[in-house]
Amino acid sequence: MRSGPRKRILAFFAAITAGSLTVLAVGLWFGYHRNTEPQVLGALLRTGIATGFGLIGLLVGAWLLFDKHVARPVEQIAAAMRVRAHADVTERMEIPETPHLGDLSTAAAAAAATLDRARNNLAETVARETSRLLADKGKLEQMLSDVPPAVLLCTGRHHLVFYNSVAQHLLGSPDIPVCLDRSLFDYLDDGAIRHAHRRLLEAAMPDAIIEFVCSLPTGGRRLAGRIRLAGDNDGDVGAYVMTLRDVTAEITAFARRDILLNDIFVVIRPVVAALKSAAETSRDGAALRLDHDFAGLDRTMQELEHRFEACQTAGWPSPFAGIRESETPLQSLEPSAAKLPRTVTYDFDLLSRASYDKLADALLDDLTYVVFDTETTGLLPEQGDELVQIAAVRIVNGRIVQGETFETLVNPGRPIPAAASAIHRVTDTMVTGAPSVLDVVERFHRFVGNAVLVAHNAPFDMAFLYRHENALGIQFDNPVLDTGHLSIMIFGPQESHTLDAITRRLSMHLPEALRHTAMGDAAATAEVFVKLKSILAARGIRRFSELKKISRAGKRPLA
Repeated sequence: MRSGPRKRILAFFAAITAGSLTVLAVGLWFGYHRNTEPQVLGALLRTGIATGFGLIGLLVGAWLLFDKHVARPVEQIAAAMRVRAHADVTERMEIPETPHLGDLSTAAAAAAATLDRARNNLAETVARETSRLLADKGKLEQMLSDVPPAVLLCTGRHHLVFYNSVAQHLLGSPDIPVCLDRSLFDYLDDGAIRHAHRRLLEAAMPDAIIEFVCSLPTGGRRLAGRIRLAGDNDGDVGAYVMTLRDVTAEITAFARRDILLNDIFVVIRPVVAALKSAAETSRDGAALRLDHDFAGLDRTMQELEHRFEACQTAGWPSPFAGIRESETPLQSLEPSAAKLPRTVTYDFDLLSRASYDKLADALLDDLTYVVFDTETTGLLPEQGDELVQIAAVRIVNGRIVQGETFETLVNPGRPIPAAASAIHRVTDTMVTGAPSVLDVVERFHRFVGNAVLVAHNAPFDMAFLYRHENALGIQFDNPVLDTGHLSIMIFGPQESHTLDAITRRLSMHLPEALRHTAMGDAAATAEVFVKLKSILAARGIRRFSELKKISRAGKRPLA
């Protein structure tokens, strides 16, 4: 990133000062060697020193005036125009008092206003042309959210691209909700799915469908699935569509049927055999008739037994034919359509997103971020202050994903000072039944996965996580970015870089009721990060390696 105009102007004046002093020194040197009288030499030296300090003072004063009346206003105007060009800020640009710049500030304001009008006109045109498409898209989303099975679209690397609300209910948990770009095998055992996927790729038949049965990593439930390769895959030939439904109750019902019928044959056959034997010992007419009847009953029992044996395999609906379960019923959590939110979550651009062997090579928009904020009992974790609340949102492919959030109160295991409660409004009563710090930090670690962590004043928030790593046997070795540092790089150190100041600068409205709540601040920080990332891209900072050079966050260097 190039240095700002203030630094370049400072370097310019420093060069003038150095040049002037050099000229003065050369003049003194020539004077010294042309005249050897001691009195003249002393006067010459005193005059040179006074002149040198005078030149330095004059140039420093000139630089300060130039910085105040020219360089700083130019930098402010440039920053204001930059956020309007790349961060979708539409508010009227505030013009600094810059009489020394002539008509520059007025021209910049006019250019910004023209850009806003052009952007609004374009937005209206696009909105009119796409309204029908959006309506069709909404209908399709509603239909997909209403289908009974869980529907998922995955990349060839088994990362989620699409899921509906049934999938979220069926596979998600409080620890790891279903999220875009996470591995499918965070939620399902991989054996059956990898085998079915491999068979599809080897068959090279785009219309082939394979059925399978899989289970959750925690066990206890069985899911029947159907998998086929995705037709429109944006170049990812291994991408596939999969549906899942909970068949735990069906498996249990079929298992109970088998057990019941087996018991019938086990109990009745000996009785029939005993009655037949008793009939054979008596040879009167009635006994002969009973013997004939028992023979027919025996043949019927044999036929039913053979049919039952065949039914034990052929009678189980595909794809879970042949599965055997114990008499203990499995727990079924088949979702109720009446209780589920009707949503679908997707980003089809994930199908064509590049994969990188090294994080440094990745484009910033190709990374997944978890933006979080904490509320605490105080400011000194090294002296025992703890979390009382933590919240996070996810950014995938440069966009904030609605619904993929983490939020919980935390029992800090110590009283919350009144001064802290006055800021974040979390009280001792509110955290009485909340999970412990260790439990929450472990759950948050699972939620984060391999994402890049983002926070405002990241070293503070990360300190409350780092201190529990040893106790939990985990490590937050994720790269960490600080929106405060990014703001300094974009707007300069002379500006305020609090979260409130940055949101005002970017024309973002943060309701006071959400300020100093973990989720409110996390959501605001996520929006700030997206806008700052767009401004950085406009200045040529597009890859993580480029951002790594200008940002250091947390107590550990970026990896």
